[in-house]
Amino acid sequence: SFPTRRSSDLYMKMKIIFIYFILCFNFQIKAFIRYPSLGEIKINLSSKLDSIKKIGRYYIKEDIIYLAQSGSAIEFYLIAKSALITLDGGNSHLYEDFYKPRYAIYLNDKKFMDTKIYSKETKILLFNYDTIKEVKIRIILLSEAICGNIGIKDIYAYSYQYNEEIINPTEKKKHLIEFIGDSITCGFGIESKASYEFFDTSTQNFEKTYAYIASKLLDFDYSTVCYSGCGIITPGSKMPQRYTKVNVYIGDLEWDFTKNETNPDIIVINLGTNDKDFALSFKEGTYPYDYANFLKLVRNKNPDAIIICIYGMMGGHELFYLIMEGIESLKDDKIYGYLFPEQKGEDGMGAQLHPNEISNKKWGKQLAEIIKDILEKK
Repeated sequence: SFPTRRSSDLYMKMKIIFIYFILCFNFQIKAFIRYPSLGEIKINLSSKLDSIKKIGRYYIKEDIIYLAQSGSAIEFYLIAKSALITLDGGNSHLYEDFYKPRYAIYLNDKKFMDTKIYSKETKILLFNYDTIKEVKIRIILLSEAICGNIGIKDIYAYSYQYNEEIINPTEKKKHLIEFIGDSITCGFGIESKASYEFFDTSTQNFEKTYAYIASKLLDFDYSTVCYSGCGIITPGSKMPQRYTKVNVYIGDLEWDFTKNETNPDIIVINLGTNDKDFALSFKEGTYPYDYANFLKLVRNKNPDAIIICIYGMMGGHELFYLIMEGIESLKDDKIYGYLFPEQKGEDGMGAQLHPNEISNKKWGKQLAEIIKDILEKK
């Protein structure tokens, strides 16, 4: 039998409808690809570690990434129309004002805010543009580990939905320097106007230290392990007992030295200022031995790193000879010792006779030249 005219017309209608459906679906798919839908997206940064750059030591607790040491930071690019970030201060908002942790946020390398933690949880509108833009975001802890850490909980971004690429890490530098030190490296009182001023995190700023300045001049990444009052043998604050910890003030959490992204190829040790009186009073003269033992610990955790030991910024130059004795006893051709000039009264001083920004700028330039010279000879 042959198909009737009616069945033939029905077939053609169905064929046209099917083709129309295919064309519409194809157009919608292309439109979605070219113009993906916008909406609010919640981004938990602790689950996006590969999408952000971690600078310095950090830890994760209850899905929050905490900045644990002086200068610890996270940095990333975010593609969005607007962004609201939530920070967690733990219990640090209960501290006295002079002890509350200080932090800064940068947007496209310009300082957006510089403040302290005043509440358990803080929500901050980072930006709200008319159109989608890529924004470079940096959050950095300016005060030291003992004063509490800054936690980054999540970001609410108005951006492309179903797109995993709206957040990306910033570029990794060629070299990473780790700074091990005391209050000088922490930036204790560096912004104070007079030496008689007391400690306050409002005048403590890692970004003004010789360590940060040298890193910037060299265009290297950095990491820190530093505590005010710390030394090699200083009672109650010995770096050999603290070096392997993320932050001794949050418990016994060990730092993971196997993380490739945070393995330093240059280490600068600036310790001894708090040891001087103890070291020089010991008749048996064990300081070179104690210093050498700490170097062994650092070498064990960083087998390939160049280690640069510096000392002298706050005087006590007679201790440097004991430091050099400890260095030379190891016969390690990748460990160096340098005596730095003492701060000058004419340059002024920070809180409690600590170095100010002027002195730190000089030392930062000097250290950068030393590192350049060592790398050129390698």
